[in-house]
Amino acid sequence: MIADTIKDQIAAGQYKPGEKIPAIRALTRSLGVNKATVHKAFEYLKREGVIDNRVGSGSYVRFPDKIHAPNHFFDFRTDYLNEQFFPYQQAQSIFNRLFEEEKAQALAPTPVQGDPELLRILSRQYHLPAECMLIISGAQQGLDLVSKVFAANISESIVFEDPTYPGAISLFRARHFVPLESDGPDLDQLDLQLKSQIRLFYTMPSVHNPTGLSYSHQKKEAVAQRARRHGFYIIEDDYLGELDPAQSRLVDIEPRYTIHIKSFAQTTLAGIRLGFMVVPPDLYHQFVYAKFSSDITSSGLLQKFLREFIRQGLYGTHLDRVREQAASRRRRLHAVIDRFPFLSVPPDQSGYCTWVTPKMALTLNHEPWCRGQEFSFTPVFKSCFRLAFMHMNDADYTRGLSYLDTVLERCASADSD
Repeated sequence: MIADTIKDQIAAGQYKPGEKIPAIRALTRSLGVNKATVHKAFEYLKREGVIDNRVGSGSYVRFPDKIHAPNHFFDFRTDYLNEQFFPYQQAQSIFNRLFEEEKAQALAPTPVQGDPELLRILSRQYHLPAECMLIISGAQQGLDLVSKVFAANISESIVFEDPTYPGAISLFRARHFVPLESDGPDLDQLDLQLKSQIRLFYTMPSVHNPTGLSYSHQKKEAVAQRARRHGFYIIEDDYLGELDPAQSRLVDIEPRYTIHIKSFAQTTLAGIRLGFMVVPPDLYHQFVYAKFSSDITSSGLLQKFLREFIRQGLYGTHLDRVREQAASRRRRLHAVIDRFPFLSVPPDQSGYCTWVTPKMALTLNHEPWCRGQEFSFTPVFKSCFRLAFMHMNDADYTRGLSYLDTVLERCASADSD
């Protein structure tokens, strides 16, 4: 009963991940039970992965693990692209030519900053300064480098949107959040957070994960203005900005205070673990050193491939097709969702996912989606869920929609009963 009570309090948001829960001695007094009984409850919670014990400090609510991998192809969980969308034959030609022309040199390492020619091409492609750019092995490594450069007390000095990307929550041990409105963060709540010693604000302002929304230009200007005034750095995670190219970027509005991170694993294939980050000039050498101490260099072969893939115009053609397919699949998915009046989705979503808000709790033995609590500690999002729709091939997606329709029909029938 003690363990279940503590779990309920955590689920209700009374104790958030990273927060200390009352000590065994305090609970023994307040509950009027034996100390050994409370100790057993804590041991149970630890085995269940609910709390962590810190020697000499106490017991703390455990941070959630990253999103679990799907266990069958009808899961609408993973937000990577299916291999069918990638032009593998053109990619094969690029790799063949690289080995024909460079022989074993194709596998040679590149400078820690990245392949110089790739940096120049990315600078032109994304209109960003090559001298402030660093090639990384995906967005997660970019976030890890930020955690190394700003290591001191980072959990207390970084603010997040609510909801937000679970990988960032786990890495930074997130404690401070600002509610996300339909056009960006709640500025009043952001101002309240900025009264503390905030050094970083993590955001996905274009094609936000999980909601698929984008900030208005006015909200971006407001965030940039606050970064200048308070001297904090913005971590701009460019998750899928290519799918909404008309969006302005924070790195353009305020480059002096923006750390811009871009991954190609989301726009090409999960196995192409490459990305780049653009950092303010005064931080550049710190990030180069952090990169060198992490893994020295990212894959030279993949960098040379990406260089040619972009230079030959194949990346642009590929993105056009992905945008078209994502829009088509979103329409088909929303046609299923629209059949159920107890479900609603925000307008103007983009990306590979749909964020759904149900008017009732959906209880299933197996949920084929990502639950809202994976993206937020706020109880209001607990019943929400995210449906990803670009990781299946065409045939599996058609069957997956039929499966999803059946699952939602069962939910509707259970509610009417």
